[in-house]
Amino acid sequence: MVKITELKTNNIHQVRLCFYNGEIWTKNDLAKHTGLSLAATTNILQLLLKDDEIKLVGEAQSTGGRKSKQYILNKDYYHLGNVSLKRDDQYYYFLVKITDLLGNILKEEKLISEEGSIDELLEAISNLICDDYKVTVLALSIPGVCKDGKVGICDFEALRNCELLKLLKEHFNLDIIMDNDVNAASIGFGIHYPNANNLALIYQPKIKYVGCGILINHRLCSGYSNFAGELSYLPFMSHHEQDEMLFKAPNDLLLKQLATICCVINPEIIGVCSDVFKEFDSSQLINYLPAEHWPKIIDIDNLDQLIKDGLYSLGIEVLKNKMRKRDR
Repeated sequence: MVKITELKTNNIHQVRLCFYNGEIWTKNDLAKHTGLSLAATTNILQLLLKDDEIKLVGEAQSTGGRKSKQYILNKDYYHLGNVSLKRDDQYYYFLVKITDLLGNILKEEKLISEEGSIDELLEAISNLICDDYKVTVLALSIPGVCKDGKVGICDFEALRNCELLKLLKEHFNLDIIMDNDVNAASIGFGIHYPNANNLALIYQPKIKYVGCGILINHRLCSGYSNFAGELSYLPFMSHHEQDEMLFKAPNDLLLKQLATICCVINPEIIGVCSDVFKEFDSSQLINYLPAEHWPKIIDIDNLDQLIKDGLYSLGIEVLKNKMRKRDR
């Protein structure tokens, strides 16, 4: 039997989720959307108003009866911190920003380093959140593999084998989530294609090996050790051979890796982002796959934005779960 407190928590959560699309809601609209009674919806609205999670913004036009009150999310109830790490052949970059609950950017900075050290990361986060007490969740993406808060293979040498999540929690009183940068980008990519159940995103950098993020039934597939998508470890060619192809025939290299993804998960859509060429040539895919199994291929020219979208999505989910626990 479901406990009364659990049922109440679920009801509050249902109503709360409605507001995160940024739309204006009335009590009747919420009751209809959630299936809750008008009385239950009224009580929940009063609770959310009291806590300042939502705001009363006006009244709907009357159709002859009593005017309905209109409510909207208080987008500044909490703020989210996002940090994206990336590098090229010269520098390390810390891309940091704060957003409100609807994803509007409140603060944004780009820090450039020749070291990419842990101390620089801590300083970047400290400077980001020092003047904003409303930041309660931090979402971090790294160019590498991380499992259970520990970094493995990583383009930031200083972070390799670091218990990064534990370290960050020792320094900051925040709820923190971290993931691979391409995984974060694939989540952001999936937001733009909500009707595609299975999709993938492949990123080919200039100086390091290819990475792939995979969504199956709209959920990120990381694998049991968060190693899913590390295509450079496919046993078909060595890292040395991949280095040569990246220099001489980057499109052909990506074509082989893309065909492999098609054979394994058969995605409807694959996003392709390369720092080596501007537009992916898929004309030779016929040499690998029958045409009826080809995915729709989308060229991506702004991976950073997809990472930001993905980090926002990850951060919002952490926040929703945090507030749901608070309701108990």
